[in-house]
Amino acid sequence: MQRREFISGSLAAICLASPVLAFAKSATRPALQRFAQSPWLTNGIAVATDGACFLNFPRFQGHFKSPALARITEKGPVAFPGNQWNRWQPGDDGVNTLVNVNACHIFGDNLLWVVDQGAAEGEKTSPGAAKLIAFDRTSGEVKKLIRFDKTSLPEGGAPNDLRIHGSFIYVTDSGLGGIIIHDLASGKTVRRLSSSPLLRKPENAVQRGFKGRVLQDAGGKKPAVHSDVIEVTADGEWLYYATPTGPLYRIRTALLRDAALSDAMLEKQLEKVADIPSIGGSAIDAAGNLYLSNVEKRSIDRLTPEGVRETLIQDNRLITPDALVIDKSGWMYIPAPQIEAIGTNNHGKDETHAPWYVYRFRLAEESPKRR
Repeated sequence: MQRREFISGSLAAICLASPVLAFAKSATRPALQRFAQSPWLTNGIAVATDGACFLNFPRFQGHFKSPALARITEKGPVAFPGNQWNRWQPGDDGVNTLVNVNACHIFGDNLLWVVDQGAAEGEKTSPGAAKLIAFDRTSGEVKKLIRFDKTSLPEGGAPNDLRIHGSFIYVTDSGLGGIIIHDLASGKTVRRLSSSPLLRKPENAVQRGFKGRVLQDAGGKKPAVHSDVIEVTADGEWLYYATPTGPLYRIRTALLRDAALSDAMLEKQLEKVADIPSIGGSAIDAAGNLYLSNVEKRSIDRLTPEGVRETLIQDNRLITPDALVIDKSGWMYIPAPQIEAIGTNNHGKDETHAPWYVYRFRLAEESPKRR
């Protein structure tokens, strides 16, 4: 990877004077620990303040046999909530089952939020199957169920990940490109920036794996994943997003929620933060440091508010590192789902292998914890 980065925006509330994004190496590297393992491909973990943990399982081609969501126990992952939600089978419409869960989160309360794209890879989504669900993480009871209509999620759309601040849920659409906002207080859902090319993978960009290998299927078709990773600052002022190829952008959340602004007007308010390597996931801390799972280096990089990107940890076990989680004690959790080795990314040959692992490492004591 070429260590050259350029920046035209800033992180948090700090404006950068220089257009050059510096790259620094961490003086010391923390130790990487194996935290959990799974017999199914997992790309997301949710960690509660009391230590309870959950895994989600996306259904890529050849990976249809998982329960979609599970709780980590001493005996391994156990289907959660363990009823009809975990009983999807190929051919089901997926309206009332978990089909293709791409993200799970716990935001400091008793709710486990999941993002279900509603269709296995390569399948068409049935009406109402794409959804957000908040489970009581103790009982498994559904506390909130949010479905998308054709206005908020047109055909071809795919809800990818979410963040919550106050009463607002922000969701990226990686199928078409766009940001979906649901107001928990009013129950209203709006779609923003769906027409903007800045929410789509740049035409000249390619998604890469380890050491820069271009991802493609047996016919040479390359993945075209659009707005994917998403973060919201601790004060709720800024929303950051990126496609897996970058660049990283940000926009003020107040502008996204302003119904008087058209998408064309909103697009002019988008700020490019940085060009980045191919990434799988992200996290943000209370000080505005962004953490990126660098697929090309199998590393976790930190992008500081001053515009410096530094490698915190690099390990060849981090095969396609994905969604990142920082817990209250300062542990960073990293699933390694091996996505670069699935058939659609590996010339048609699935070279993934069980078990799949989740790793973790301790952030430096001076690093701010999860907000």
